[in-house]
This record gives sequence, C-alpha cells and structure tokens, in this order.
Amino acid sequence: MIAAIAAAAALSHPAAQSLPADLHARKLLQQMVAANAGVKSYIVRCHLEAAVRVYVHVHLGLDATYYFKQPDKAQVRFDSVPELAKDFKDFYASAGTPATWPQTYLITLDPPKPDQPGMALLHLTPKQRGSLAYAVLEVDTQTFGVVRQQWFYTDGSTIDVEQQNELGPSYVLPKHQVADFSFPHYKAHVIADFGDYQLNVPIDDSVFTNSK
Repeated sequence: MIAAIAAAAALSHPAAQSLPADLHARKLLQQMVAANAGVKSYIVRCHLEAAVRVYVHVHLGLDATYYFKQPDKAQVRFDSVPELAKDFKDFYASAGTPATWPQTYLITLDPPKPDQPGMALLHLTPKQRGSLAYAVLEVDTQTFGVVRQQWFYTDGSTIDVEQQNELGPSYVLPKHQVADFSFPHYKAHVIADFGDYQLNVPIDDSVFTNSK
C-alpha cells in the first residue's frame, strides 16, 4: 500500500536512548526486519480523509482494505477510487519493506538530528535511475518502526508522511498517518487511520496481481 507519528511508541516505551555509534544501516535494517519477523501477512481496513487542491479544493473520504504478504507484496483496494486517489493508491502499495529495500536502494545512515535522540535517519537512493531521486526515513531505535518518511522525486514532487505505530507483542505496524503530497498537478493533505489488523491470514497471490 499508500506509504506514512511516534506518539504511540512514546506512550508504550521508556524514553529512547541515543543512537549507538556502531549502529550502521545494515544492522538497523536487520532490527527493523526482526521487529516484524512474525508477521507473514495481514489484512487491515483503513480510512483516508484527503483535502486535495487542484483548480479548486476537493475533499475525499476514502475507505479501503490493505493487504500485505511477505516479503513485500502489498495491495490497496479502495471501495471506490476517484481519479485523484490514484497517486495515494500507488504510494501505499509500492513503498516496499526493510527486507527488500537493499535490492532497490543504496542505503546509508544520515547524521542524527541533535534534537531527536533515539532516532535514526535512513537515506535511500535508487540503484536504477527513475522518477524517485531519494528518500529519508526516520526510524525509532527503540521500536524499530518508521515514524516519518520523506520521498523526493526528480520532477520536484515530494511526499512527507508522519506516522504513529501500533505496538504489539511481536509487531510494529502503522496506526495513524498524516501525509502531504506535493505534485506538479495538485497538492493533497491526507490523514489515514488503520483499523484492527488480521495477522497471518491466508491471502491468495491473485489479490496482488488484479487491482481495481
């Protein structure tokens, strides 16, 4: 699905410690993968409220079902899909996962922000030239969940997502996202809320190949 928010983690965990100097990008990715290693698949309902500015302001209320299956199969099925929602759909279904990012991106750690101890900044640069220039993902080093995503495109488009996560005994999954999409043809402010996760349920592969 649309990738993507640290309040839930702050309520459930003690204050994060400073990022260890020897915590390199590869190790951080391994810890992110381990945080959700028990999640083989899930289905979750989600609701999006989008304020879109094209020539006029348009409000969209969208309901959808999000499907995920390891390692990175994802599909968003909106109950109804206005044309303006296509970019949201593509983003949430194609952001990938820490397990497969190394296949697509060169991954490094940016210097941490002095005012945000316990947060690591993953810098993702595509291995092949395309529409994406690079992305920066902010990761909570206590929960190993992504709490902010910033995607920068070669045409000047940007996607900025702040994320709160649901913390279970063996998973860290999105619960609430506030996203700003800035494209040449329109801008949108999107709030996404995720319902109850159905974990490790069977999902036929056809779900990921046949989109509405």
